[in-house]
Parts: sequence; C-alpha cells; structure tokens
Amino acid sequence: MKGGENFINLFRSARIERIFPSISLIIFASALMGEIKKEIYLLAICAALLYAPGGILNALKDKDYILPPFSKIFVFLLPAIALIISFQNKFLFLACISWIIFGYTYNVFSRKTLFLDNTLICITHHFIPVFFSLILLGELFTNSLWIGSYVYLVFWFLAPIKNLNGIKKDIKLKYKTLPSTYENGKKITFLLYYFSFVMMLPAYFIFELNIIYIIFLVVLFLLFLITKKIVEKENYEAMLNVARLIISLFGFAITISIATNPKIIILGAIIIFFFFGNLIKILIRN
Repeated sequence: MKGGENFINLFRSARIERIFPSISLIIFASALMGEIKKEIYLLAICAALLYAPGGILNALKDKDYILPPFSKIFVFLLPAIALIISFQNKFLFLACISWIIFGYTYNVFSRKTLFLDNTLICITHHFIPVFFSLILLGELFTNSLWIGSYVYLVFWFLAPIKNLNGIKKDIKLKYKTLPSTYENGKKITFLLYYFSFVMMLPAYFIFELNIIYIIFLVVLFLLFLITKKIVEKENYEAMLNVARLIISLFGFAITISIATNPKIIILGAIIIFFFFGNLIKILIRN
C-alpha cells in the first residue's frame, strides 16, 4: 500500500496541471487554423513529458512528497520518450529541443538575473506551444512568429506575479525578482500584471473576434481584480491558480470566438472547468 501511495505521490509531484495553460494555447492555435490533427496531440503529450521532470526534481529537492527510490529515473526517462515521439516530425523534434534548451536555461540560470525567469518561462510555456502548433498546422513562418510573439508579450507582463510567492526565500537565495530587489517591487509587479490585461485588448482586432470575446474579457478583468485581494490574504496557491486560469481563459476566449470544430471547443472548455473548480476548492479550503 505504501509503495502504491509513493507512486501516486510521484504523479502528483509532476504537477501536470502546470501544463494545462500551455495546452490551452495549443488549442487556441488549432482554433486559428480551424483544425486539430495527430501532430498537435503529440505536441501536447511531449510538452507534458518535458514539463513533468521539473516538478519531480523540485519535489526531490524540497521533499514535498515521499517518493519511490526510482523517481530520478523518470527525470531522464520522460524527456527520452518525448524525443522518441518527436522523431515523427521535424518541427515536433525542434519544439522538443527548444523546450529542453530553454527549460534547462530557466532552471539553471534564470533566477540570478532580473526578468530572465519570466522571459524564459514565457518562451517555454507560451511562445513555443503557439509557434510550433501553427507551424505543424501549416501556417506561414512569419505569421506563426508574429502570433507567437504577441502571445509571448501578453504573458511576459503577467509572469512576474508568480514571484510574489516566496519573497523571503528569494531574498535569502539572492534571486533577482522585482519583490526581492526593489522596495516597491510588489507595486511594480501588479502594474505589469494589470498591463497584461491591456495587452489582451488588441486580440479583438488582430484575430477579428466577435462579442463572445468581449464577454470573456469582462470575466478576465474580474479575475485580474480579485488577484490582489487573494494576495493580500497571502493565499498564494489561489493566486497561482488564478494566473493559470487567466492564461487558459485568454486562449479559450479566442478559441470559442472563432472555432467551428466542437472537439476544439470541448478540449479548451475542459481546462477552464478544471481551473475554475480548483480555484473554488482552494478558496473554500482556506
């Protein structure tokens, strides 16, 4: 029984929910192109396989879970499986290599340079999923680069919000974040965070969306507003859930505005329901 519980802890430590916002953006790219095919599913699977080792390594380092002794094997096994899967398509392979390179750089170097952490995390979690999804679906390189860069910029301003969690630890470890470096770091972080919402407004014109997107913008605006209240209560678990919900909801707002394929809409909706349900559970528990 204990061995089974440890194996469940291994799955939990992978923190698969962290990949859902990126998958939401993959679905968003599919909606733009009006189709979803095998390579898109494989891209999402590779993303999950490549993101999971980071969570396992953190769990081993921080001892958040009691893990089985063979856990370290998965840190190397999962990326190997992702690479094997990616051999089916050159762009899928390039996406995996990009994830590995930027992911390694993020985990090893990013915390010592101000803004490098959110710069790299926005490449791995936002730009790569959108850019390579569009490429895999046959979009032109220039268009894929432009759309991927726009999504990257939207969330570059949002990403520093995660650094409000563990400020004392960041100061102790000499990590360079806005809250750990500047006296007004929290205020600057929230200014950037709110500007992320401003960056979402042009999407209505860029992608020629409809009234549905405007309705979702109202919901997004409310989520931005409640974040500060959540932070004031020091409920950082809820804060991170809201940030992930915002990323997913932005992708879904565009998806539902333009998608005609029910499969694409349903896949996007599942992620939104997960984060809304998770947020409610966290708020009730606290």
